[in-house]
Amino acid sequence: MIRKRIFDISFSFLFIIIFLWLYLFLGTLIFINDGSPILYRALRKGKNNKIFTCFKFRSMSNHLNPKDRKITYLGNFMRKTNLDEIPQFFNVLIGDMSIVGPRPHDLNEDEFFEKNISNYNDRFELKPGITGYAAVEGNRGGTDIKKITERVKLDKYYIENYSFTLDIKIIFKTIIITISNICNRLF
Repeated sequence: MIRKRIFDISFSFLFIIIFLWLYLFLGTLIFINDGSPILYRALRKGKNNKIFTCFKFRSMSNHLNPKDRKITYLGNFMRKTNLDEIPQFFNVLIGDMSIVGPRPHDLNEDEFFEKNISNYNDRFELKPGITGYAAVEGNRGGTDIKKITERVKLDKYYIENYSFTLDIKIIFKTIIITISNICNRLF
């Protein structure tokens, strides 16, 4: 796992440096579009059930009343292309997350799934990831019991079969999916 951590630090540091312009560009657009805060901070559960603050670009309007909050046009684009997730590279640098691992869920969802899905807590054997095996296998998004049960099976497969080679395959597949999503939204 030391090799994984060294890779996580190196990859996330390079990503942040290379795409600093993208962080600044998206942050500026969010600020111009809807003011501050630019980042959304959400509590998530990580390795060994440790609670951490997960960073995302804010994709919802900045209304004080939660009933009035809506996904902004920019936020919709960022969500569909996963660009709202790129601040999580800072979570990787901090050590709360990994580049590849089971995707973290909302704490309330964790509590519900822990009670209703056997082996759900196995997901917390590794750090959560910006991307994961379940995500690149098409199992992302929905949070109904059936989808989460399948996601847990895929997460368990990843945990039991972890290798540096598998991580690299997942990263390349993520890059292809992300570029495809961006191109589909732009063109």
